[in-house]
Amino acid sequence: MPLPTFKNFRIAFKGVSLKLVLTNFPKYYSLLCGNFAKSDDGDGNFIETESYEKGFASHYDSQLRPHIEKFELARLTALQQLRLRSFWAIPLVTLLLVAGGYFMSEHIFFYVIMIAILISAAWWWVGRSVIAYKKSIKSNIFPLILSFLGDYKYTAETGRRIDQFATSKIIPSYDNEYSEDRIVGEHKGVEIDLFETHLTEEQGSGNSSKTVTKFKGMVISLGMKKAFKGQTIVRKDSGRVTKWITDKFSNLNIVHLEDPNFEKEYDVYSSDQVEARYLLTPTFMERIMNLRRAYKGEKIECSFFDDQLFMMISISRDLFEPGSIFEPEDFIDDAKHLLKEMAGIFQIVDTLRLDLDIGL
Repeated sequence: MPLPTFKNFRIAFKGVSLKLVLTNFPKYYSLLCGNFAKSDDGDGNFIETESYEKGFASHYDSQLRPHIEKFELARLTALQQLRLRSFWAIPLVTLLLVAGGYFMSEHIFFYVIMIAILISAAWWWVGRSVIAYKKSIKSNIFPLILSFLGDYKYTAETGRRIDQFATSKIIPSYDNEYSEDRIVGEHKGVEIDLFETHLTEEQGSGNSSKTVTKFKGMVISLGMKKAFKGQTIVRKDSGRVTKWITDKFSNLNIVHLEDPNFEKEYDVYSSDQVEARYLLTPTFMERIMNLRRAYKGEKIECSFFDDQLFMMISISRDLFEPGSIFEPEDFIDDAKHLLKEMAGIFQIVDTLRLDLDIGL
């Protein structure tokens, strides 16, 4: 069996996080007592309640329902493994922690390190079955859901991708990248390439070192019908305009716009003042502000360059995740959640009217 790595630990805490256990503690406790929530043999029906779900009930019956029995069996198997490993891990970890506290009482720093490593390793081992089950849902079921929307391709593991957009000039400095859930397709003639990413940076040294999140959220590249002459950047007002321009983007000049509310929230820079003002019309600026409100105040930054609009939208929650393993599997919640997230992506395209030729 391969040794756990830092990435394994991160996936384990995400797949079977402490928050998940606490919020589902009654169900987790019931699981430990041998009670499993079982399905109703796939008798559930997909009820279309949103406009973007219209027609999906038929798609659900033909594409998803045939897989319910197989994945429900896999879910119950994963829960059985979670239960069995919990019975091994809980007393063993408790015993080791008590013994470690007794023998290492004078070495508190090393004891804390031991606790972190021990709990992380145990959590990774206990949650492996749940992680594998969720991966199988994402790899096998998510593509079937997305096929309802057209020719969309979904990849759960994306590797390092953010550097491909370095010329956007809005990516913050970082040391580590954790990207996943890439979706590629087209909506109303606009090519969409999006994925989730978490960028972190190590700051400080020695005992004062810490890992800082530089960005967590969704990255979207939207293909335009015509390449831009220059580059225009819209970024959150940092309060350090002069230093930012001088140090990194001396070829870009600040653009003063007519909307004081927009300028209060965002800094705009461009290598082509005429093009920037053509792109950032009052209507466009209003739509960016509306998007920010739609994402509940999260930061939105974008860059127009080459033949694409590149956007980074800070979102604290994970977007493309399967439903709870403690609930019977019928894919209804998975489908509703994924369709809702994609409707939000399409709204960005529709709101900014990116299907129109920029005419430059």
